[in-house]
Amino acid sequence: MPVGGYCSVCARWVWLTPYGECQNGHPASAVRDVQQLKPQTQPVVVVDAQPPTARRTRFRWWWRHSLWVAWTFTAGFLNWAAFVYIGVRARHLPWSLLGFVYLTPLILTILAIGTPLFQVMVAVQLVVSAVSVVNAFYLRPYYRAIMFGDVPPRALPAPPQPPSLLAGTQRPPLPKGMDEAAADVLQPARRQVDAILETAGSIDKAQVRDDVVALCGTADQIIAELAAQPRKLDAARGFLTYYLDAAQRIVEGYVHLTSRGPSAPEIARTVTRAETSLHVVQQAFDRQLANVLEDRALDLDSEIELLERTVRSETMYSQTGGL
Repeated sequence: MPVGGYCSVCARWVWLTPYGECQNGHPASAVRDVQQLKPQTQPVVVVDAQPPTARRTRFRWWWRHSLWVAWTFTAGFLNWAAFVYIGVRARHLPWSLLGFVYLTPLILTILAIGTPLFQVMVAVQLVVSAVSVVNAFYLRPYYRAIMFGDVPPRALPAPPQPPSLLAGTQRPPLPKGMDEAAADVLQPARRQVDAILETAGSIDKAQVRDDVVALCGTADQIIAELAAQPRKLDAARGFLTYYLDAAQRIVEGYVHLTSRGPSAPEIARTVTRAETSLHVVQQAFDRQLANVLEDRALDLDSEIELLERTVRSETMYSQTGGL
């Protein structure tokens, strides 16, 4: 099964090369969440709604940005410049380095002028020039994919987008016809949980991402319980007014720091402390959920006790003959 990942440069899920690079030529360092993905089997239908004039204009523009290939037809004198050019334009260092590799035969040929090796080096230069032509046509679609978003040839079908964290079908829905005052409090809280989940999708470390998902799952349970029993809002006032805001700030700050790559030791310690604080927030959420459920348990005990008293009263009434 082919391997895919999320390319931060393309801002979408892509297939990876055997070297771990994005299929559009971006380096492996720009790819995260690498995993095995099953290709989509649905055919992709592309509707070309452009008029003939627009298509002709785009065709001319397409070739205008592919003329760098012509440098490879100069018998080895300027083929190296083609690869340095696309490497600089696409900010892809391996292509620029390849240009200097193709420059080597030309330099050796110039140095061999007047020596017995001159004819040999000329032959080598011509062979390398022919190889560079083939290489240029091979790299052209990938260069265009990076620069202009064209889909490279021989690409696998688009990788499927992994399911979103805590899919909607797995989350307890808010009841319909909820008390208006409770809705004013709980709906913004639910939107905060949605924002935390969306931010968590950018976390590279799987364990931290799972901790955030678990945190949001507990928050959803608390909100669902409060929606079912709005009079219990006071029992979770700390959750609604402080803990949920704190969790959102910690997750957003963590993503911001980790997205900057390697950092100073002080920042690394802060990142580690943020990861640990997620467990503290989880404990606070668990206590808030326990408080709400405890109130529900007390209500259930009261209901059972009332039922038992009612049954005993009716039994005594029937035994005394209604006197």
